[in-house]
Amino acid sequence: MFGKKKKKSNYYYDSFPKAHIKAVEIMQKTYDFLDQFDPKKISEFKNEIHRIEHEGDVLKHEVWQKLTTEFMTPIDRQDIMDLLVKIDDVTDSVEEIAMKLYMYDYQELPKSTMDFMVLCRDCVNASQKVLDNFPSFMDQTVMRPLINEVRELEEKTDALYEDSMHDLYVRTAPHLNIEDGFRRHRGEAMYNMLEEITDRCKIMVSFVETIMYKNL
Repeated sequence: MFGKKKKKSNYYYDSFPKAHIKAVEIMQKTYDFLDQFDPKKISEFKNEIHRIEHEGDVLKHEVWQKLTTEFMTPIDRQDIMDLLVKIDDVTDSVEEIAMKLYMYDYQELPKSTMDFMVLCRDCVNASQKVLDNFPSFMDQTVMRPLINEVRELEEKTDALYEDSMHDLYVRTAPHLNIEDGFRRHRGEAMYNMLEEITDRCKIMVSFVETIMYKNL
């Protein structure tokens, strides 16, 4: 007669995956762009990525504004603000690729770029699953495997980073000409940015874990 009771929606819990989906969107667009890399389209790509990132900023500030008028919040007010900042950090870390492609005038991509991109895309998507399940953040049987998936992808990225940086320096002759130096600089910058994306994902889901423990 009454049917199954629907789970009550919560504005703040809903805002976390809604904000992070901007990182997922930027990540997929970046993956597609680098997979079919065209240096002539970098400026257009950069502007599109910045537009999406700005949408995430607007949402974050809307939530912060609501917090200023809220008497009671479902979890600690500061935790809500801090988690939104960490979500924004993930989005910003992906956006940085578009910015550096433009500023450093990339004409080619370092060898391991797409290997990194597969791991980064998987890690950002795995982070989205953590936030999609945030209403169950007190249930370790739900959250633990999701958080561990992000950590495992971050560890795989670290291993790829070590090997790729080693290869970058061993391959390059000790006496660099100007062009070799620029190529190595761009390679190092790209690998640093890609490794940072999974670091930011790990930091964000680790904070979700902290919230979980605080509320047990």
